[in-house]
Amino acid sequence: MLQRWLALMKTEISRFCEASLESLNALPPALDNAALQMEKAGEAKLLQKPLAALNELRARLRSLVEKLASQQAYLLIFGPLKSGKSTLMNAISGTYVSEVTSLPGYPCLVYVKNGAAPRFSVTRYNGRETVFADGVVLNDMVADSHVALAQQIRVTELRGEQFDPRTHFTEAIRRIDVQFPVQTLAESSTVLVDTPGLYSRMNFGYDVLTKEFRDSAACAVFVVKADNLFLEQVFAEFNQLLGLFSRIFLVINVDSSKRDLRADGTLAPSQESQHPERIIDAFKTLSMAGPLRQAYEEQRVRIHAVDLLSAASVILSRNNENGQAAPASDMKQERAFNGFMADLTNYLNSSDYTLEFIGDTLRQGHTLCIEASQIEQSPELRELKETQRRLTQEMALLDDKIAIVDRLLRVDWTAGFDKVRAENAIQCKTSCASRTVELANSMRRGVDDWYEVNESLGTLAGHRWNPLLIAAGQALAIESQARLKTLLSTTLGGAEPAALVMTDLYAVGFNLGSVIPAAEPALDEMETLAPYELWIDGTLVPVRKLFLDWLLFRKIASVKRRLFGENLEQPIEPVIKRKRLPELSKEVLFGLIDDNLKTKLPALPCQYADQLVTAYVEKFTAGVIEGLRQLRKEFVHQRGERQTPFDLNTLVLNSIEALTTRASTVLGELRAMAQNEAGAAAKRVEPVVAPTSSIPAM
Repeated sequence: MLQRWLALMKTEISRFCEASLESLNALPPALDNAALQMEKAGEAKLLQKPLAALNELRARLRSLVEKLASQQAYLLIFGPLKSGKSTLMNAISGTYVSEVTSLPGYPCLVYVKNGAAPRFSVTRYNGRETVFADGVVLNDMVADSHVALAQQIRVTELRGEQFDPRTHFTEAIRRIDVQFPVQTLAESSTVLVDTPGLYSRMNFGYDVLTKEFRDSAACAVFVVKADNLFLEQVFAEFNQLLGLFSRIFLVINVDSSKRDLRADGTLAPSQESQHPERIIDAFKTLSMAGPLRQAYEEQRVRIHAVDLLSAASVILSRNNENGQAAPASDMKQERAFNGFMADLTNYLNSSDYTLEFIGDTLRQGHTLCIEASQIEQSPELRELKETQRRLTQEMALLDDKIAIVDRLLRVDWTAGFDKVRAENAIQCKTSCASRTVELANSMRRGVDDWYEVNESLGTLAGHRWNPLLIAAGQALAIESQARLKTLLSTTLGGAEPAALVMTDLYAVGFNLGSVIPAAEPALDEMETLAPYELWIDGTLVPVRKLFLDWLLFRKIASVKRRLFGENLEQPIEPVIKRKRLPELSKEVLFGLIDDNLKTKLPALPCQYADQLVTAYVEKFTAGVIEGLRQLRKEFVHQRGERQTPFDLNTLVLNSIEALTTRASTVLGELRAMAQNEAGAAAKRVEPVVAPTSSIPAM
């Protein structure tokens, strides 16, 4: 009957573990990916708390999954420093495991389990695991980490903050895993979990260290020395454990070798060594009150008095087959230890444990899923979503601005000056028309004056006409410069873009006036006045032959050379001019003036004015294009600055959304499983189980 019931319990737990794992195994990848994306995002301050929450969930889920995968019973061992926790672990495992559990007060959990070969690893609060070659290297690393952790605690406390390794020092060690070939643990499928001693300087509180065991480890062992049994401080911490575990085994570590002084000066066995049950009775009568008394009466607290050192010595000696017979007193302590083990074994074999194992696992899975779903609603993630919304808007706005700049770069900016060109041409022609009449009259008077003086024909052009022409050209050039500066003195530098272009310029914040200073120097370019000069072709000027010319049969060309000189440099007296250069000659000179002015005015001044406009427009347009290109480059740079965090935030938010969806699905499956288990629990009937001396396999 008993064996069949035990097999049934094992089958029930196996079935439940397999079903739970099938659902829960969907969570670790989602949690790992979310944590990875948060680490990549680099928003250390903003994502620090949600990342710490994710790592906390990962650690707790890992413990739960490991428990389900191996179908192991986790036995947590608590107690003050030097209370005998490590000795108890040696006794339970029947193997010396203290070398890795007796750490220098480091505040982390140590998992000791069976393994085919020794293996040592540490897992930090950020989720990273490191494997070590042996226990010596592990202990050295823990010693170094102890110093680093102490420094971080001091720095945090100096800032007036309460130290939390999840946010202040994620490199701190959260758990240590040790595997040994331990037959007892292999047979019992038990994992021993050593906790840091109470009242240590770096105790962060059991709320952090044992959170994953609130719903995954149904029972715990609390070890206390008999000398400390009546200290109120010890059981202030113990009361916290009552809210975490369904069953607690209180092991009072007595010293069977302890002696008391008699009145005659001799030593005799102490009351503690001879009658430990009396210490228990006194504890129950005098010190047990409040939650502890209630838990004891509900049989949630079981009390055993054992000399752990003696019991462990007997067990390890027997297992090592050293051939030495144990003293009777030690054998008595072994029996006391076996009584504790039988009580523990009966509980782990009971339907209560099965129900608590299933119920606690479902509650923890439910809690993990709820907490995973709530991360999305954390203030930090809401702020990240708001940041992402803002980045989306800013990037869209920058995309629009880049498109607008691209459109502006395709604009024909020279067309915006067509009105200026037209107005400049009209005013230039008007100015030249009035000046042409005045200039022609001045040049005609120069011809009349030339007839009255002894000057060469070349002097007429060089000294009388050209100064007038150059002065007129210079005046018209200055007038064009002034006119264009007026026409181009608008806020837009004379440009008149289309309304849509102006809208685009305003949208990207580009001011056409900003390029005016670079373009204005083009209006100061001086005109070359040489084209205004007029040079007379002597062969075209009529010359009258005199009688002597006819008599000597002189040709007209010869007559002109003799009169004007080879290069028109020959001075001609007024009387000769009147004889040789009749009215027809003067009319030819007047015609030369008119023809020259028609050719050069308004062509030369207007050409110069248009060249000024062209040079200005070229510089103006080049400035606009360069400014728009720089503006586009800046917009692209600003967008790039936002694209990187946007992409990282997208990965974070997508991973959190995937985690929320996955957690919701798993939560639904666990709730359905809980309903099925509630129905199955009512059909279970537990037989009476005889005490045994070892923890059977789960």
